[in-house]
Amino acid sequence: MARIAGVAVLLAAFATAQDPPEDPLQQRVERLERELAEERARGEKREQRLAELEGALEKATDALARAQDRRDLEAEIDAYLERKAPVSGDAAPSRLSIGGVLVISARFTDLAGNAPRSNTFQVEERYLRFVYRFSDDVTARYYTDGSLAELEWHHAEWLRFNVGQVVVPFGQFNARSFPDTFDTLSRPLLYLGDEDTFTQPANNPRPVFRSIYSDTGIVASGNRWRDADQLYYAFFVTNGLVGTSDLAQGSGFSDNNDNKQIGARAAYTLANPWERSRFGFGVSWMTGKYDTANSLSYRMYGADFVWVLENLFSGEGSLTVRGEYVYAPREIRPAVVGDPTTFLNEASRVQGAYLLVEVRIDSLWMVYAESDWMARKGPQLTGGFIDPSNTADATANLFRFAAGVVRKFPIGIVWKLEYAFWDFDLGAPDAHRFSTQLVVPF
Repeated sequence: MARIAGVAVLLAAFATAQDPPEDPLQQRVERLERELAEERARGEKREQRLAELEGALEKATDALARAQDRRDLEAEIDAYLERKAPVSGDAAPSRLSIGGVLVISARFTDLAGNAPRSNTFQVEERYLRFVYRFSDDVTARYYTDGSLAELEWHHAEWLRFNVGQVVVPFGQFNARSFPDTFDTLSRPLLYLGDEDTFTQPANNPRPVFRSIYSDTGIVASGNRWRDADQLYYAFFVTNGLVGTSDLAQGSGFSDNNDNKQIGARAAYTLANPWERSRFGFGVSWMTGKYDTANSLSYRMYGADFVWVLENLFSGEGSLTVRGEYVYAPREIRPAVVGDPTTFLNEASRVQGAYLLVEVRIDSLWMVYAESDWMARKGPQLTGGFIDPSNTADATANLFRFAAGVVRKFPIGIVWKLEYAFWDFDLGAPDAHRFSTQLVVPF
């Protein structure tokens, strides 16, 4: 019996030796490894979610940039992120956002005949953008180049007020004329900027105004929706365009007379008039007096359309056709040849149109072709003076044909290449122009 008890004691001792007590340090290591694996899994999910959001945001941004008169792009993007971003315990994002644009170009111009060529590098645009959101309804914007300095109150979808240095809502192009918003290299002839202007032959038509056309005043606008169809409307009161004996193409920070420019715009966009397409059309109008004597009037009437066919080229591309027409009559008072103190009351009528076709092959590549036309009907001037013995009206036409390629890089930089042929009238030499450009938004 004692022998059996001894064997039992030996077996118990052997079993105890096979199961040593657990080491607390080993347990800690194992626990940390498990927590690390769980954290890595959560990180991978977060990265996957962020990648999905970035892809969706890129598509939403492209769609909004092409939409009709959608100047509230920042608000749309911020609202999208607020709805879709994962909930985090971090502090709320800053109300202030800062960005900017840098536009660098090289342009080669060859005029026919004995006119000299020009070949130049230039920095066309360089400015910073400051946007501060006081609340969901009140936003301030300031661009250091002076093109925008406004306070916006978004009362509701159907009513919004912009006060200060505002973008004038005339026509389809001006609302999207910021250099990182429109896709072509050059602006339409109707709204040609200083960087696109290399010559202005006498009595040939000139732009109705330079874009970006912003002015000091107030804009009231809104949107009404019927399912996915959109009605946009705007009414504005600003200082207006300025000039002396003829209308210039820009405005000042203060008015040069007692008159105010008034105008309005309405545009309607059909979301699905045909399969995979959108169609929009709009009308614009504005009027005012431009001289210091408050006596010379101008008017502008515009009509425009945009048609977009989506899901082309394996679903990644699209076709966009834009067109616009403007008729701009105005009163002029040129001085008489040989007597600069005597003036004649005359009229000048400028009109023009453009047709732009944009083919987006995919999200990175686009090609386009554009045809522009402008005409001026009015008395012939010599050095800005009029011959009283010859006040009959004459018409001068200007045509431009352009084609280009656009490459968008994933980091946001855009490269553009364009060729344009300019056909001037009244004996002015024609021109061939080659341009390339980098647009760097940040």
